[in-house]
Amino acid sequence: MRAPLLPVLAGLTAASVTFGAAMAPAVAAGANGPSYQKDDYSHGQLLSILPPGEHGLYNATDLVAFEAGGSRPAGTVDQKAKYDALIYGAPTLTDATLGSYFNDESFGVKPGQLSRTEVPSSSVPVTIYRDKSDVPHIYGDTDSATEFGAGYAGAEDRLFIMDVLRHYGHGTTSEFLGPSCSDEAMDHDQLLLTGYNDAQLQQQFDQLDDLYGAQGKRFQDLFTSYVAGINAYIAATQTDPTLLPGDYAVVGSPPQPWTIKDIIAIAGLVGGIFGKGGGDELGNARLLQYLTKEIGKAQASSTLESFHNRNDPIAATTIHDKTFNYDIPGKVDPATTALPDDAFAPLTGGPTGTTPNCDLTAPNIPALKVVSSVLAFPKALSNALLVDGKHSVSGHPLAVFGPQVGYFTPQILMQEELHGPNLIASGASFAGTNGIVELGRGVDYAWSATSAGTDNVDTRLERLCNPTGGAVTAEQKNYLFKGTCLAMTHNTFTETAVPKPGGPGAPVVITHELYYTVHGPVQGWTTSGGKPVAVTSQRSTYGHELDSGIGFLAWNTPSLTHDATSWMKGAGEISYTFNWLYLDDKDIAYYNSGADPVRPKDVDPDFPTWGDGRSEWLGMLPFAQHPHEINPSKGYFTSWNNKPAPGFSAADSQFSYNAIYRSLSLDEAINGQLAKHHGRITRANLVQAMSTASTVDLSGRRVLPELLPYLAHVTLDATSKEMVTRLTAWLKTGAHRIKGSAGATQYKDADAV
Repeated sequence: MRAPLLPVLAGLTAASVTFGAAMAPAVAAGANGPSYQKDDYSHGQLLSILPPGEHGLYNATDLVAFEAGGSRPAGTVDQKAKYDALIYGAPTLTDATLGSYFNDESFGVKPGQLSRTEVPSSSVPVTIYRDKSDVPHIYGDTDSATEFGAGYAGAEDRLFIMDVLRHYGHGTTSEFLGPSCSDEAMDHDQLLLTGYNDAQLQQQFDQLDDLYGAQGKRFQDLFTSYVAGINAYIAATQTDPTLLPGDYAVVGSPPQPWTIKDIIAIAGLVGGIFGKGGGDELGNARLLQYLTKEIGKAQASSTLESFHNRNDPIAATTIHDKTFNYDIPGKVDPATTALPDDAFAPLTGGPTGTTPNCDLTAPNIPALKVVSSVLAFPKALSNALLVDGKHSVSGHPLAVFGPQVGYFTPQILMQEELHGPNLIASGASFAGTNGIVELGRGVDYAWSATSAGTDNVDTRLERLCNPTGGAVTAEQKNYLFKGTCLAMTHNTFTETAVPKPGGPGAPVVITHELYYTVHGPVQGWTTSGGKPVAVTSQRSTYGHELDSGIGFLAWNTPSLTHDATSWMKGAGEISYTFNWLYLDDKDIAYYNSGADPVRPKDVDPDFPTWGDGRSEWLGMLPFAQHPHEINPSKGYFTSWNNKPAPGFSAADSQFSYNAIYRSLSLDEAINGQLAKHHGRITRANLVQAMSTASTVDLSGRRVLPELLPYLAHVTLDATSKEMVTRLTAWLKTGAHRIKGSAGATQYKDADAV
């Protein structure tokens, strides 16, 4: 079973949660600890897990000890084995034994679990309480003080990976980790996604109060304090080397101070990985041109549509009984579709490699290990299971949330509790953005997410022009928009990359030249109809990387979020494309967030469109038209990155929304538990459903039953009969990919698999 990303409302892997009916009393945790379960509505019933563990500081001494004998600091891998064991303990799991596989997610620190206390500043009224899993519980006299503590704790636990992420987000990975083709390519790709200069980054922050009023101003104030907390920790490393991650010795320079621009860079990076969809119109053009060559123009389009199946009526969906029509074109005007002459031809004129002989240069250390981990983040595979109170033994809703980002240490997520006067939440956040809890719990509610991949990115072909009326060159820097010949805007990004100790290569100055139209960064140039065109990527969240923070902040604020309806309002403020799931002691709810463009009906959303003004977006999908529901008639929600609702079209890059989808394994597991327990299940039963579904081989469960009947009419030799026997036996047990025990080296049905 892969590890998801979150606690039950927080950490990084599956978690189980249910809400009771009354506030639990505060219980003192000791003279130096915060009150246990203060402001807690859950009676200690929220549980979480973050494999491998929360602790992420490996100083120079720690690294030497690890290299010498494999020892690790406490709290770095203490949650991995605990959660891995769940798969073997799930069949006999009870509510009483859930604590063997998950951690307590109550507010405060349980008596006897306080490990240490930190006061990061003599002038800021905040205290960080660390429990025995090294999770920081950050208690401030003011919300701003709490934010300062969040910045300090975030840097203490994730400083080096935060530094990698901010450089990645700024497109300066080569400068930080050393010159190589792979690092330079990452910088190119990120700049083509965002490509903001310092002024543009600052503007994103400065505009929040203009766009969102009081909550925008509050966000600005809180995150100013958050950045100050990060810098306070960096300052502390200058006098206490035990606080400094040992990785900096390899990088060759100490950590530099942070600014709010670094937070925006990380937000753009994370949102670009997990919170977007579509943008592969050129890929579809390539497929169309390939099919046209192979089977002819008449059949190519219908064949591609059969592959894509934008709206399969029997596709697995989270919402079953309501239709939310989105991005369903009418009669497409062929004049709006812009196909390159050769979609397979590489684009010209974009950022090019400048590192000498970079194709012969291996990545510098530690670039290979650190950056490959970043690139390896699963872009999907998160799951969620929610059951309403009518179908639970307790009479209150249940949930198991399992977002996934994989196992590595330090983990890309970090766990924390934020506790100020009007800032109360506990859960998980991405490193470098933990000024707010992004996946977790509030006072009397909890929420989580799976990536949705809704189509919020389009590819435009820009018609080039010459403002003097002369000939149009192959890489002209002017384009037509609504009848006017406009000049592209231009940014130059320069970084100096120096090889790191033990790394190959020579110092090099890398210059990235980027151009922009009204639609976004130019990816390169090609031709269409024999004429030169520029290829531009238009993303609905471009220039607004921080805006989603307004919705997250609302979920961290008890005065703003107190029931399913108010929580859904916060979800509507999140412009990244996610499936959000919610529960409290009465309700379960679902909302599909995102700044979803409304396209003209005569546009085919699966292919590039002209950028000259004829196919412009008509605005964004209104709040009420996003897939959403409270307390579904079927009694539960499941999400495993599947289609949100009937009628809600798959993005141009999404080809798997059909009748066979992994979320069906969650539905089957829940229905199996309900049938087994007469329609009312416990938390442990729901965790069992999650665990059961997580190991299902989808081909074995869905395809094998269709194949086996045909073999009954075929003469088989002895070997083939034995194969069929083993496959049949495997199918009868559920067609799982699971080892016989935690220590086994292969699946117990390895032959069948």
